[in-house]
Amino acid sequence: MKYVLTSIIALAAMVYMGYHLYSMFKTGMTVEPVQSAEISNQLTLTGVIFRDERVVYGTASGGVVRMFSNGEKVSKNAVVAKIYDTLRTEDKTLSRIENDLSILAKSNKISDTSTKNTDAKINKLYYTIRLKSEEGDYATFAEKTEELLILLNRREIIVNARLNFNTEIADLRAQREKIVSAATGEHEDVKTPVSGYFYSYADGYENVFTSEAALKLGYDDLSSLLGRGAEKQSEEDGYAVGKMAQSAVWYLCMKTDRESAAGLSEGKTYPVSFPMASGSEIDFTLERIVTQNGGEGAVLVFSTSTLSADIGSARKQTVSVIQEKTVGLRVPVTAVRTNDEGDIGVYILKNDRTTFRKIQILTEQDGYCLVREFSPDEEGYSEMLHKYDNFVRSGKGLKEQKAEDDGETTEYEIRIFG
Repeated sequence: MKYVLTSIIALAAMVYMGYHLYSMFKTGMTVEPVQSAEISNQLTLTGVIFRDERVVYGTASGGVVRMFSNGEKVSKNAVVAKIYDTLRTEDKTLSRIENDLSILAKSNKISDTSTKNTDAKINKLYYTIRLKSEEGDYATFAEKTEELLILLNRREIIVNARLNFNTEIADLRAQREKIVSAATGEHEDVKTPVSGYFYSYADGYENVFTSEAALKLGYDDLSSLLGRGAEKQSEEDGYAVGKMAQSAVWYLCMKTDRESAAGLSEGKTYPVSFPMASGSEIDFTLERIVTQNGGEGAVLVFSTSTLSADIGSARKQTVSVIQEKTVGLRVPVTAVRTNDEGDIGVYILKNDRTTFRKIQILTEQDGYCLVREFSPDEEGYSEMLHKYDNFVRSGKGLKEQKAEDDGETTEYEIRIFG
């Protein structure tokens, strides 16, 4: 009898499940779990780095082996590099290996896994590179070409489900180690003249883009300083192996329009992300807004004391100033409904029943709503949409099913709008 009863229960369960599966196929209902998301209102601009820097020189040319990473704190008189005469012919190879290592390390760090967004960035960079080539702006051309390589590598990881470029990085490190270990004989220990933060690349603008220049910057000054060109290295100075940032404080200056600048406030702190530097995000204080006399332009001057090795030593960086960030639950606009009581919400599937959950829309962007996530101790929590609820994305002729006190189920038709 026990086995018969078990079989009856199992048969009833199968019939029950079959009915609901049939209903789902009949209605064409699709569901998916609710996830958290954030929407940022941001300005994407080209920032220029200003800081107090001092170039580190060696007295002789040759193969340079640097002892510190970008952004690493170094004391005065520390040996930051060794120059080997026997590596003279290998210097270009070492430089290429260091550059390739930097590109691959940045390629490994992905903050946005959207193929659509990555392809859009690649297309934009491609046209920028072509334009800079036609204009003869080869410094920006080289900088943007490196950014393009990083994006193409990241796309390789995203599209082909590749984990990383660690194998290639290991191979390059082995090549570098082989070259360095073969170095013999005399070498020069290059020491730092001051304490600070080491960067492996000197661009010739160290005496141009200073902290003082940032604090005194006028609207036309930024273009003027960029147009001056880099200072040529003097043979009397020696051979540059890098530079020292003498303070943790540095500045980021960028051009925008007056309307965009009006949405920002001096003295306020804003997160600034560096899309090409693994999406690193740093808090900056807006020191000054410099508007164009009689024009619609503006220059923003930000400061921070936060350093990041990911940002590297490139003078110009693509940055996104995040003016406002909204966090909540992500729901497609097409899933939003209005019930008979006039409440706005979505329908969810719970315990094989569809039921209505209210939502409070915070903002809308790109076909999605960001709705407020209520905490369990708030009034009305049980009626609101929760994270991981399985919401009904689409369906026809759907019914809302509510269990009554007597165990019976009453069905209410879901009214589809739009």
